[in-house]
Amino acid sequence: MIMFRFTKQINQNQELFLKFQNKYFIQDCNLLMEDKITSIITDDRIDEILHLNATKEELLVILNYIIMDYKKFQMTDKILLQSQKMQKLTLEECIANRFVYLFVPGVKNSMDSNSQKEVRYTYEPKDGKICKEKYRNGRKTESTEITFEQINKMLSSFNQSTGVFLSSKPNFAESKFIAPLLPQEEVAKREKVQVKGGQMLYVQQPRKNRPAFRNYTAEEVSKHNKPGDVWTVLNGKVYDITLYMDYHPGGVEKLMLGAGKDCTKLFNQFHSWVNGHAFLEQDYIGNLKH
Repeated sequence: MIMFRFTKQINQNQELFLKFQNKYFIQDCNLLMEDKITSIITDDRIDEILHLNATKEELLVILNYIIMDYKKFQMTDKILLQSQKMQKLTLEECIANRFVYLFVPGVKNSMDSNSQKEVRYTYEPKDGKICKEKYRNGRKTESTEITFEQINKMLSSFNQSTGVFLSSKPNFAESKFIAPLLPQEEVAKREKVQVKGGQMLYVQQPRKNRPAFRNYTAEEVSKHNKPGDVWTVLNGKVYDITLYMDYHPGGVEKLMLGAGKDCTKLFNQFHSWVNGHAFLEQDYIGNLKH
């Protein structure tokens, strides 16, 4: 009787999804829906595109949207998409694959599709819209709806400005604004110092007197370069890292190398596999204006 009721309930709703170990199952003939999802994977992030209710053209739009996000975040146009067999994939070939591994400068990818990622996005197309959900460490933190028309406008705008976006430089001597790299032997040591607490304690601290969120010039950022008032730029994003000074495992001295500067290259020298925005998100105050 229990089994009969369970089967009846399944038949009444064949589009019921169960989340289990980050995989989706559809209750239709007990088939795994893995072949109906395309997952774009790096070491700390996974983007899952649900194929149900979507046309091929819509799936390609979502994939382009994800790639645009990576390009903007890393300030690069160098994106490589590969299959599990290390074959280079076109966008259309990506849609036909269950797992797609995204490679971009500064982002580590060990091609691990089994472990839970720190950040996970899901995209469910339906009725001309996409339900986009964000999860951090397994917990849903955001849920938004966006239309395909809005995405196409964003893609068009981004593609038109990509050349300027990628080649732009600060309007004063770049060498003064880019944080200096350190000798490889010092990088290899990766010495840690005594700090107030770990990353979790830093995240839990209250933020007070945050600057207004807006675009900042390199000159504006460069003025915030002293203890008690430290800003830095990472991948085109401006962060007020004053609070983080007491929690950085590498110590204040290392952070001060990027004070009032663009620390992207220096950051990648030490942490190329780390998503810096993931733990600095609360101190994200704007973007670098070129």
